[in-house]
Amino acid sequence: MPGTLFVVATPIGNLEDLTFRALRTLREVDLIAAEDTRRTSKLLAHYEIRKPLVSLHEHNEDLEGERLVAKLTSGSNVALVSDAGTPTIADPGFRLVASARAAGIAIVPIPGVSAVITALSASGVPADQFSFLGFPPSGGLARDRWFERLATETNTVVFYESPHRIERTMSDVSELLVNRHTVICRELTKLNEELVIWDNKTVVRPQGEFVVVVGPAIQATGHEPEADSVAVFVGQVIEKLSLGEDAAMRLAATHFAIPAIKVRKLLKKGRILLKRSSDNHLP
Repeated sequence: MPGTLFVVATPIGNLEDLTFRALRTLREVDLIAAEDTRRTSKLLAHYEIRKPLVSLHEHNEDLEGERLVAKLTSGSNVALVSDAGTPTIADPGFRLVASARAAGIAIVPIPGVSAVITALSASGVPADQFSFLGFPPSGGLARDRWFERLATETNTVVFYESPHRIERTMSDVSELLVNRHTVICRELTKLNEELVIWDNKTVVRPQGEFVVVVGPAIQATGHEPEADSVAVFVGQVIEKLSLGEDAAMRLAATHFAIPAIKVRKLLKKGRILLKRSSDNHLP
C-alpha cells in the first residue's frame, strides 16, 4: 500500500508556533524531506524528534523527488518541510507534490504558519483580495517587469525581500508608489520582531528576513493631477524602468488613480507645457 506525503508547515521563527498536529506528524512519518537539513535538525532537536532527513532544495528537487516518490510508492510516509513556514510558498517542494499526486500518492496538508498571512494579519490593510509576488528579481529586465506588475496591481500586494536588498528595493518602491499604505515586517515572530510603516524616509535595518505589505491603490477622488506632473512621471518611468510609453501610461493611471484615457490626454498637454517652460528658459 502506498504511503502518504504530508506537507507540513513549520514555525517562521518562534518554535512554539508548531501545531500539535504537525508535531505528531513529524514524530510518526518514516522520513522527512527538508529544504535545509541543518535548520530542520534544530527544530527536531528542540522537540526531541529523531527521524531520517533528506535534503530537498531547488537544485536537486527533480532527482531527489523521483527517489522520494519511489519511497512513497513502496509504502513510506514522508513529511515535506521548508526552512520555515508553509512548504512550496516561494520555497521548493511543488514539483515533489505534483509528481507524488501524478503517481497516485495521497497528499495531506498540515497547515500552520505562513509569513504572508502573518504579515497581512498585522498590517492594517484590506486582505480580502491580495497578490503575492515572492522575491523581486535581483536585476535586469525581470526586475523591471516585476516592478511594473507591482505598480499596476491595484489590490494589496505582499512580497519578500532579503536583508542585503531591502534598502534598494524600498527606494525603488518609493519612486513608483505614492500614498499607498506600506508596512515593512522584519523578523516576524522572532525576538527582534519589528513592524514599521514605510513613509519614504524610514530607516530600515538591513538585518533579518523581511515581508513587505503594500496596501491597495487609493480610489480616484475626482481631483485631476496637473498635466505636467503626469508628463514628468511618465518620462521618469520610461527612463528608469526602460518601459514603453503604453506601459508607462498604465503605471501613471494607477499612480494617479485616474482612467488610462485621461492619462493620455494629460500627457499630451503636459509635454506641451514642459516644452514651453523649457523654451522660455533658453538664453
